[in-house]
Amino acid sequence: MLELAIDRGFSIGPRLRRAASFCALLGALLTASFAHAAEGSITTAPDWKGEDLDGKTHELKTLLAKGPVLLNFWATWCKPCMQELPEVQKLWDKYKDQGFSFVTVAYDDAKSVGKVKPLAKSKGFRFPVILDPEHKIANPYSVRNCPTSFLIAPDGKIVSIAQGYRPGDEKALEEEIVKLLPKKS
Repeated sequence: MLELAIDRGFSIGPRLRRAASFCALLGALLTASFAHAAEGSITTAPDWKGEDLDGKTHELKTLLAKGPVLLNFWATWCKPCMQELPEVQKLWDKYKDQGFSFVTVAYDDAKSVGKVKPLAKSKGFRFPVILDPEHKIANPYSVRNCPTSFLIAPDGKIVSIAQGYRPGDEKALEEEIVKLLPKKS
C-alpha cells in the first residue's frame, strides 16, 4: 500500500508512514510467533490411560503395540464432530482387525459430560469413547478446538494432526492409515 501511494505520486504524511511501519512490524511479529508455536508442537504422542463408557481401560502404549492409533477429541455440541465420527467409524470397522485403533475422547466439560453416553448410544457409536471433563488427556496434546484428531504411528510419532472436518477428509485419512498398518507376512 505504501509503495502504491509513492508510485502514483501521492504524498503521505508522517502519521501514515508510522502506521504502515507499525502494521508491517506487527505482521512480522505475529508471523514469527506462529512459526515458533509450530516449531514447539509435539511430535511424539504423550501417553495416556482412560476408561471408556463401558468401563474398559484403554492405554496408548498398549494400543500402539497392535498398530496405528487415531486419537480424536470431540464434543456433543460440535456439529462437525457429528459429521466426522460416523465416517471414521466406517474406517475403524474396515481396519480394526488389521491393527488400527480408533479412540475418541469427549472434550465436554462437567456441564455437558452427562450427554456423552446417551448421544453415543443414539448415534450407534461402537468405538471407545473416553470421558475427559478435566482435559487431563487433551491438555498434553494442546487441544483447543473440536474436532481435533491425531494419527499416531506404532512407534508413537504423530504422523498427522487434523483440526476441523470437511466431508471427504476421511479419504486422505484412510490413505495415511493404510500406510501405517502392520505389513502382512
